[in-house]
Amino acid sequence: MLRTMLRLTLLLLLTLVGGTSAADETPILIRSLPGYSLDQANTALINAITNHNYTFVRQQAADARLVPQTLEGRKVRIIYFCNFAKMERALNIDVRAAQILPCRFTLVEAENGSVSLIAINPAWVSEGLNNPLLHPDCLELKRDYLAIMDEVSL
Repeated sequence: MLRTMLRLTLLLLLTLVGGTSAADETPILIRSLPGYSLDQANTALINAITNHNYTFVRQQAADARLVPQTLEGRKVRIIYFCNFAKMERALNIDVRAAQILPCRFTLVEAENGSVSLIAINPAWVSEGLNNPLLHPDCLELKRDYLAIMDEVSL
């Protein structure tokens, strides 16, 4: 009896979560930041991260530790941040969530000086993990990413 109830509950969860297919989720979240320099965007991003109850962890050049520090690219920065309670919850559900944790944004400055803010969509990643218990947390994380990105792009 209990096994049947668990199967029905899991089937119901799969049906509810299944409404969002991989075709519905884009793999990349991106915002253009007109009028921002890379340094200004970096500062605004860190402020937005903390405004949304996340902790700034660190930042690095995209090629950090791959080349001598004096040769590191100056036009691409990776910003790491985390909400440790959310991270713990996600990892307790599925350790494969470590693929998207800690959270990160990438700032890219183009040759013309324009800056873009880019992130991998956690809801898109979670669909590939095929764990219906993790997916709602990844959808919430996506909403947080978008809120942070919107705040920076204002």
